[in-house]
Amino acid sequence: MSKRRTRAARRPSVVGLLVAIALVVSACATVRPTVAEWQPVWETITAAVPPYSTVGENPPRPVCDRVLAAVRAGQADLFPTPDLAIDDTVKDWVKIAEDAFFECPPGGDEIGSFSAAYAEMLRLEREVELVLVMDEPK
Repeated sequence: MSKRRTRAARRPSVVGLLVAIALVVSACATVRPTVAEWQPVWETITAAVPPYSTVGENPPRPVCDRVLAAVRAGQADLFPTPDLAIDDTVKDWVKIAEDAFFECPPGGDEIGSFSAAYAEMLRLEREVELVLVMDEPK
């Protein structure tokens, strides 16, 4: 009888383990938008940042506040991205934009000016565009 109890006692734990694994796998299976669905959102948020030639190194606080609000409002729609390869790149772009326009002008160690922030955001935008082009259906 003890062998039967042992087998019966193991079944619920095996079933529980299988259910737990299924839940973890389904939670990790993020449904990603297509490039065509996601790209307009990306273009809207990047367009919310005015050109450096307009902003300069020391823009008025209302300009920074307006850009910061647009970046913060639009960032939730950026995730998930269409490709895992650009998740961190997009996060970095958002962080730099937020930090630069929150500080107005930026004065950190890594990004110490608007010109540095814009250069880094442009580099990240190019990385995103490269992945999007590679992901477009042929």
